[in-house]
Amino acid sequence: MLRNELYELQEVRSTEQGGTAHVLLLPQSAIYAAHFNGFPVTPGACLVEMACELAAEVFGVAADVSTAADIRFLKPVIPDEVTELDFELAGSAPGACLVRVVSGETLCAQMKLTLGGQE
Repeated sequence: MLRNELYELQEVRSTEQGGTAHVLLLPQSAIYAAHFNGFPVTPGACLVEMACELAAEVFGVAADVSTAADIRFLKPVIPDEVTELDFELAGSAPGACLVRVVSGETLCAQMKLTLGGQE
């Protein structure tokens, strides 16, 4: 889990259609020291893992994601420039969930997760 290693969860809001999670990135994380030295950037794999963890929080289920698909990284998340992210989740558990990773008004990434072992 990346919670409290790469990010701190600040707020979770659940709705009937999904929800949102607001996180604070931790620029002192060892992950940033390794990716990349002198120019830290949030690894795409970490954004996907964060989305999985946060989907579990929003939907109140185990972090059981069977697939991640249609992943698009649209803007690098550089911790010197971006300190907070919103994960917007639309869908349900079990089932498909569309995740948008947003910094302010900027869409940084989006992906589709399948929650709860459903295909």
